[in-house]
Amino acid sequence: MLSIRALKLLPVWLSPDHLVSTARIVLEGHSLRAIAVLEDGQLVGMATQESLAGESELSEVRVALEHAPLVLDGDLSVREAADYFVRENTEFAPVTFEGKFMGVVTSNMLLRELGRSWDPLTGLSWSDQLREWGIENLKRGSEVTILFIDLDQFGQYNKRFGHIVGDHVLQKVASMLSESIDPECDLLVRYGGDEFAIGTLRERSDSERLAAMLKRRVHEVFIGEAEEGVDFTIGIQGGKRNKERDNVHFAATLDNLINLASKDCIAQKNAKETLAERDSSAVAAVEMLQDMVPDQLDPIRVVSVFADDHTSNSLTQVIISVGDSVVSGVSARMGKSVIESIAHATAKALERKYPDRPMHINDIHLTQSADGKRIVTVSAQVNLGDQSVVVGGVKTVEQDLYSDVAMAAVQAFLQAKNAGTLL
Repeated sequence: MLSIRALKLLPVWLSPDHLVSTARIVLEGHSLRAIAVLEDGQLVGMATQESLAGESELSEVRVALEHAPLVLDGDLSVREAADYFVRENTEFAPVTFEGKFMGVVTSNMLLRELGRSWDPLTGLSWSDQLREWGIENLKRGSEVTILFIDLDQFGQYNKRFGHIVGDHVLQKVASMLSESIDPECDLLVRYGGDEFAIGTLRERSDSERLAAMLKRRVHEVFIGEAEEGVDFTIGIQGGKRNKERDNVHFAATLDNLINLASKDCIAQKNAKETLAERDSSAVAAVEMLQDMVPDQLDPIRVVSVFADDHTSNSLTQVIISVGDSVVSGVSARMGKSVIESIAHATAKALERKYPDRPMHINDIHLTQSADGKRIVTVSAQVNLGDQSVVVGGVKTVEQDLYSDVAMAAVQAFLQAKNAGTLL
């Protein structure tokens, strides 16, 4: 469910030395029963219609100050805030977030929000709120972009691990998405099943950066019962208007944006499945390439991988053996996914053995083939002097995902060697 700072709070306030006449004008102009009073940015009390009654027009507001019986943190959910309202028997309360005054929330505002449809599993609202939010912003002339998010192979995930684990996945994904957005310009809803949607007022380039960040962060969502991460696809539509809409039906425009974002998501998922099928057939070819590596090259084996999937700033270490020697590489996650950091650490270990042949990781994908096998694909480039060779490694995940990710990076390195460009 939404946090109260995501509601339409009106950040209207007075200072203690404002006149009572000014306070009455502000209250009447905004149809408010109470207004916050701030001094040097700090909340010092409330002025209400009742406390101002009987005071002289020329008196200062400080004479009508009332203690705020309840001050709420902006991160509270609407339901939590409503519980406070009932316990304290109040009809309004100022809201602060990180020391900043956000506005005053009223019981009517909470009741309206609680009356919306929402998903009890994830605590998110359903799509009706996205439509209302989008239509209101289109009417204001704001540009709206929709990010449509669909979990990959979630049906198969449920079959493998059960619906209880599947529900935990949805909850963790919802939590990750909620932590990643800015409630002041973004709105997250559960669209249905394993689908989520984000409406945003960001510029298109910022929306695409948000999508890229979410794709990285989803690899941090691990469920202990399954010991396997999840992935999703994001379709994007909107944010490219270059002239005002004339005689437009805003509801139809919003529905069209959602529909096009959904179609973009479907197209990307189809492309992923096609790529996964190609990768499956490419595994045998890559293994053949590895077998064809000239005899004089030392065999490379992944000894161990140490990675922490719970801390986004942890260090990942990969240890490999090259012939009779053992080397290791370390990569700081710095927000990267676990599998990304493993690939980078493997590249650093290889560079320690072959310092004149550094490998740079470009991208890494974890996909699933039509027959249910998971496949790791690593794309990279290997440098030797002024020459740069684009390489790729593909590995079917057998028992240990982390070791297979490292081995896919090793295969990419070996592919460049076999091509004869580094010898």
